[in-house]
Amino acid sequence: MKEEDLRKVFETHKTDVSDKGFSERIIKQLPERKSILPQIVMVVFILIGLALMFALNGVTPLLDPITGLITSVSRLQAPSPSSVVIYLGFLSMVGIIGYAMVKADNG
Repeated sequence: MKEEDLRKVFETHKTDVSDKGFSERIIKQLPERKSILPQIVMVVFILIGLALMFALNGVTPLLDPITGLITSVSRLQAPSPSSVVIYLGFLSMVGIIGYAMVKADNG
């Protein structure tokens, strides 16, 4: 069966079940998450890990592959897989830290 056929079947046999506000009442009874401790702990441990990495290895293991990636792309060559992985890992880490900080601000 094609996806379009499935959608037609579900649309023709669709039934709405009224919960008389039950879902909203349950959501209102749930406790609000007010603790920003998990986000703070995550950011602190990421920063500790970065500090240890830089203290033990310096900046070279991180910058060399990224420089190689930029050089490869600028020369229209395929970059090495390790430089791509390190670059994506760096972007992911920056994204995680940014997300944790935004979540901590918005509570």
